Amino acid sequence: MRPALISGVTMLLTAVCAAPAVAAPVPLPEALESVTAACASTSSALTSVGGRAVDGDSSVAVTGDRFAVSGPGTNRVAIAGEGTFGAVADDGLRPKDRRAALRYIKRPGATWWLNPGAFWSPAAGWSATFDDAARAAVPLSATCAQDLAAADSVDRDGSRWVFTLPGEGPFVVVTDGQGRVTRFGAIAITYGAQSITAPAGAVSFAAWQKASQAASLNSTMKQISRAVAASVNASGPNVAAIDAATRAAVPTDRVVALKVRQLRRGVLIYGRNPYTKTYHAWRIYVKSGEAVARRVAP
Repeated sequence: MRPALISGVTMLLTAVCAAPAVAAPVPLPEALESVTAACASTSSALTSVGGRAVDGDSSVAVTGDRFAVSGPGTNRVAIAGEGTFGAVADDGLRPKDRRAALRYIKRPGATWWLNPGAFWSPAAGWSATFDDAARAAVPLSATCAQDLAAADSVDRDGSRWVFTLPGEGPFVVVTDGQGRVTRFGAIAITYGAQSITAPAGAVSFAAWQKASQAASLNSTMKQISRAVAASVNASGPNVAAIDAATRAAVPTDRVVALKVRQLRRGVLIYGRNPYTKTYHAWRIYVKSGEAVARRVAP
């Protein structure tokens, strides 16, 4: 019988030792202090030793003098001393307009543009310096714990915190042995140098901006005109409302300008393609008590 007893004791000890730790409630101020320190360590580590943060199908990789942002419609590479590269396919153009734009600048096979000396990040847009853009590109700021200050309760299991947010449910934060965040809600973070290469054969951003705006003149006017008509119809169409809404919707910082002229029953949006010299125009006017958008030219 003794061997059976020893076996039973061994199994019992194994079961006890393998039992998972139990999460325990902790005061919110204590949890926020710990996560704040981890967020600061994370921001510092990503900009110094490098790393990658992944949130669904979007990611940011940081290493030394460069970082890369990847995701649907947003693929950029920023390199200190050079500037920001952007994917041509991310500019929202229809395929036919994209092909036309590349044809205008005689670079039909180009897939990237380069904006020299300018640096872009998702949070800050265009920045004057690489360091500013790199800090803004890091998905967790040094004060990211502030996002959790409204939590109703917090449970902790070692390096894992579970914040219960009102109306949102549990929000999990996990840190590593160096006190850096490895998970912040849906964001997963790893650390270490990343391989980021500069895209080859990039076209000038200035040339691409002009060509892409020229190629998409009709598409842009169509989108603006129909959006204006829909918005004024929701509040009661009249010429003054159409004029005000159109002028507010037309960007004033375009390289290929869009102009607005008031008509008797509405407005005209117009512009000229600088490459083909083609005149484009859309009219937004009141017809039978309703704002309508129609192409005028070509």
